[in-house]
Amino acid sequence: MVVGCPAFAQNEASPGQEPKTGLVLEGGAALGLAHIGVIRWLEEHRIPIGYVAGTSMGGLVGGLYATGNSPAEIQKLVDSIDWDVVLRGEVPYRDLSFRRKEDAEEYPNGLEFGIKGGIRFPEGFNSGHQVGLILDEIALPYSAVKSFDELPIPFACVGTDLVSNQAYTFRSGSLSMALRSTMSLPGIFTPVRDKDHVFVDGGLLDNLPVDVAKKMGAGLTIAVHLASKPLAANEPLSSVGVLGQSVSTVIASNVLRSMELADILISVPLEKYTVADYDKSVDIIRLGYEAAASKASILSRLSVDEATWQAYLDRRNARRKTVSEPQFLEVTGTKPKLAKDIEQELSEYVGKPLDDVKFDRDLTFLLGNGRFSSIGYTMIEKGGKQGLQIIAREKEWSPPEVRPLIIIDGSQYDQVQFMLGARITFYDVAGFGSEWRNDLILGSQHGIQSELYKPLGKKLRWFVAPRGYGFNAQQNYYQGGTLLAEYRNKEGGGNFDFGFLPSRSAEVRVGYRGAYQRLYPTIGTLPVGTVEGRVGETYLKFQLDGRNSPVIPTSGTDIQFKSSWFDANPGAPGGFPVDNLWITRFFPIKKGSSIFFNASGGTTFSYHQTGFPPFKLGGGPDLYAYGRNEFLTNQYFLFRGGYIHPLLPLPPLVGDKVYAVIAAEGGKLYDLPPGTSTLPGDFTAGIIMNTIFGPVEVGGAFGATGHYKFFYQVGRVF
Repeated sequence: MVVGCPAFAQNEASPGQEPKTGLVLEGGAALGLAHIGVIRWLEEHRIPIGYVAGTSMGGLVGGLYATGNSPAEIQKLVDSIDWDVVLRGEVPYRDLSFRRKEDAEEYPNGLEFGIKGGIRFPEGFNSGHQVGLILDEIALPYSAVKSFDELPIPFACVGTDLVSNQAYTFRSGSLSMALRSTMSLPGIFTPVRDKDHVFVDGGLLDNLPVDVAKKMGAGLTIAVHLASKPLAANEPLSSVGVLGQSVSTVIASNVLRSMELADILISVPLEKYTVADYDKSVDIIRLGYEAAASKASILSRLSVDEATWQAYLDRRNARRKTVSEPQFLEVTGTKPKLAKDIEQELSEYVGKPLDDVKFDRDLTFLLGNGRFSSIGYTMIEKGGKQGLQIIAREKEWSPPEVRPLIIIDGSQYDQVQFMLGARITFYDVAGFGSEWRNDLILGSQHGIQSELYKPLGKKLRWFVAPRGYGFNAQQNYYQGGTLLAEYRNKEGGGNFDFGFLPSRSAEVRVGYRGAYQRLYPTIGTLPVGTVEGRVGETYLKFQLDGRNSPVIPTSGTDIQFKSSWFDANPGAPGGFPVDNLWITRFFPIKKGSSIFFNASGGTTFSYHQTGFPPFKLGGGPDLYAYGRNEFLTNQYFLFRGGYIHPLLPLPPLVGDKVYAVIAAEGGKLYDLPPGTSTLPGDFTAGIIMNTIFGPVEVGGAFGATGHYKFFYQVGRVF
């Protein structure tokens, strides 16, 4: 409704008098960015705001405004946010520790759960770490305020308390926690726990909190409504869509009641946009500005003269606070040993101005160790000194932590292999920093392996890693599209490694593997026949993982090198060396596309009596157009180049993007049977969907000498 002139008159601000107008901002995810445009129009027309109340994204924008930020500053912050990263909640791949990189590469999906006191899943797809860092930065200067009335503009936001089943109004306490709570969409973000409360998004019960603004003292309220596209009666819905629309209906009902309470209603027409359109922020903000302008005849009555406006700005700016240099640092929420290590890692931030960008990066770096669900911070006072308090939130549902995996290998679509797998990791079982990693695979291949990783030294960069394993795998060998032989490879044994981590992206290992192997045909046979006996291998391994993604890298470098001496191998009369090198470089180009080049090679240095040849090529991930394991050789060189291009984004909760990949490959192979091409080459093209359940690839390949193939695979592709 719109009030009459007497109500406007009593809300005009005079010099030295606080305005009584309350600004109420509705929640709506990306649609809530329209509030920035509304605020900009109000500021340009000198309309002083005395109170701000908001929910969800309205709470975030309102909190930014209430802490003294101008519309330009708010938009600059919003534009600097990578919303895909924030909404997916993943730690950037390059910030993961080396072992977590191994997990992400070998189990490339976003699924994990714990078996701590039974099977337990995370409380949300997104722990809220990335968005938490944004909110901590906003709230840090105001860590010591006892009431949100002490902010440059008095502020309140609304959350939903799952314990009391009621709306909860935040007007004091931790501003960062209040903002996190009001934005914690159920099932998406992890709920915020505080003493006897469990908070989720306030939009469920009060998405346009006009009532809150009135309770704060607002004599007149300006409410901003985000008008989204209504559901058409003939519009198809999935089960998830029905659930989402049901929640939207509940929210719309409480918004309608609030709209009736508002004195002035600004409705922003956003029917062409969705709650996920963060990349359309410029257009959404413009529509907010235009919606406010459409109410100019009413809103202009609240405008004040230049002197009154300047006095209002001066009072508001006088309440802005800055961050003091922290004089100490303490860590809460985790084990004393972990807390001490974090304090040492972050000690450089004591006694100097806080670099927000670098500090956030270092906290994310710590999160990359895999021990915590999120890490946040605030400012506290002790003994008259200001210091940083780091809040490290351990995963409530683990350890042990389980990463599942589904593998469908359709590289030979008439002989599809299917496997289910899981990696179960325990922490600190052999002292601080140790990991007990267990892998289980069932299906076309059965296998189990268990490694105890024990770090050494003050900085835990040296390590020992004994490992035991056993597997029974089906191995098919093709000539083009014809199955030559189907083998079973049974092997059991163990390794003992000693290694060093020069960085989070690299690892060096030396070790010895002892095992017993039996490789025998079940259908057909190869010239080598059956081989059986002891395996003894001494090796040096180096790996550099400098990619930006475990599934679809678009920049960085990968290097894998292994040099071995076999003192025993089934079918070999004596010892022999084996070296293998694999290098890939990804070069980003415009619009998220990239090109890549790969060179690989292996050799036994003229040793030919090695038993079963050590290198098996063909059928993917190399020479896709050829049959699976078509080339068995003691020496090879391969070169590959390709292009990766993003086609369309997936919803953040479903995955990353859909990519097109094309590549050409060629090489030189040695010691092959007569009649086999020693200069194979092929061209491949495919579509890869990088989903939360793992990558899915469908493609085709055309090779020399009439080779061609359609293929598909799920689980591991690159």
